[in-house]
Amino acid sequence: MPPYTNHFVDAFSVFIYLNIPDFFDAYLLTLAHVLHILNRYHLSCLPVTEGRKLIGIITRSDIIRVEAEQLSGNSEQIERKSAPSYVVYQTRAPATGKGRLLVPLSHPQTAETLLEMAVAIAKDRNYEIECLQVIIVSSSRIPSETPVQISKSLQLLQRAILLGENSRIPVHTQIRVAHNVAGAILETAKERHIDLVLMGWKGSTSTPGRVFSRVVDTIIRQAGCDVILAKLDDKRSFDRWLLPMAGGPNSSQAIKLLPALASLSTSPQIKLCQVFQPTNSIPDTTLLDKSVHFLQRRVSGKVMATPVRANSVSDGVLKCAELDNSDVIVLGASRESLLQQAIQGNIAENISRKSNCTVIMVKT
Repeated sequence: MPPYTNHFVDAFSVFIYLNIPDFFDAYLLTLAHVLHILNRYHLSCLPVTEGRKLIGIITRSDIIRVEAEQLSGNSEQIERKSAPSYVVYQTRAPATGKGRLLVPLSHPQTAETLLEMAVAIAKDRNYEIECLQVIIVSSSRIPSETPVQISKSLQLLQRAILLGENSRIPVHTQIRVAHNVAGAILETAKERHIDLVLMGWKGSTSTPGRVFSRVVDTIIRQAGCDVILAKLDDKRSFDRWLLPMAGGPNSSQAIKLLPALASLSTSPQIKLCQVFQPTNSIPDTTLLDKSVHFLQRRVSGKVMATPVRANSVSDGVLKCAELDNSDVIVLGASRESLLQQAIQGNIAENISRKSNCTVIMVKT
């Protein structure tokens, strides 16, 4: 469940309270009804929606947990809102760009590649880069009053500054002390007027009720800007690119992003694919043809396209990536319904979890 969601369960009812900034609402379902739906359709969870917006998920484990809390006398405890994050260190470069790209840095082993991707995008769009390092402290401590060590964080940020200087890209940096990573990223995005967030991504999650992960789901849902997620493999090669096409704003944004990212390779090879159901009808390749024409004028490498026959979009893309020995798969965020995402899994998450190459997901 989202971190701002709390449950209260008695013998007859399930109350799902959602406490979101600038929004508070409550949904009431009978416990019998919830359990009937879960059992009748062999489901592991049910989505909670506001219109077509996914704002929560309830699972069997949630019901069991809150029942246990009630028995132990803790069911009336409501999670307190986290205190604001606190900036303990920052540097500012000349503000000469037309926009800002935020790069949260956490792992030294992926920071270098994320920064190279950020520089490629910043050059293409004339953006400045904002690098963020978050230091997490206990919820019992006040971020602005908690002493922290910043030496390791400074090493990450210094590398970003040097890379920016070599590429003539303005790089701003900051270190925030916070109770949670997602909150610090969202606060930074708002305060610094961020146009695009580029962040690392594990590629899958084992957390019940999550589509991507606790942090990623929160950023995608609440950030007021475009988001790019990057699951990086060990090879960090960027020569052979695969871009599945599905139409829609996210897919379109992925195509626009590709020329910048393809500059990471001196000889990129780009393949576009579109998955069609295995019928006898001739597939409509209009979208593929237009996309190839768009990229051929903007990428120095080879661009080709192919229709793929498969019952499943995920299976079709994975098969194509395996046959082509792709280094990177670039995906627009899934257009599946909320119910499909909650129960069957998101297409991008499925592809990332099952593939061994780098996967980049674009969400407008």
